[in-house]
Amino acid sequence: MADNMSIAQQLLAALHRLNMTDYDANPAGQPVVRLTIRSMDGEPVGELQLGQRAVEEAITAVSAVAEYAVAKPADYQAGRNDHASTLDPLLVAAIEDHFAKVDPESYLADVFSGPDAEASVAAYEQLVTGEWDGEL
Repeated sequence: MADNMSIAQQLLAALHRLNMTDYDANPAGQPVVRLTIRSMDGEPVGELQLGQRAVEEAITAVSAVAEYAVAKPADYQAGRNDHASTLDPLLVAAIEDHFAKVDPESYLADVFSGPDAEASVAAYEQLVTGEWDGEL
């Protein structure tokens, strides 16, 4: 039960942070929802009044997770047991593709403006060639 209370408190804390960011941006905004969370035994965990933007953003985030869980239930459960892979191979491939598109020449200004020219050039060469000797 203590873990469930902790999870509920984490949810309230996250919603509170979102709501405060929304309030800081729009202090005249009025709360539109009162959210009360109770344990399964009916014990109060906490209560929070949320503004419209915070409610909309929370709905968007939860909806995205729900859609992902429905569309890819195995991936959604990944990492929750020893039998599931912790990394989605399509996600790894997408990240690799993204970094493959980075133009090494875009780093040249940083290389030449570095405080230690020799170390900067060595790091750049290792980045471009993919070779790492462990030292700069």
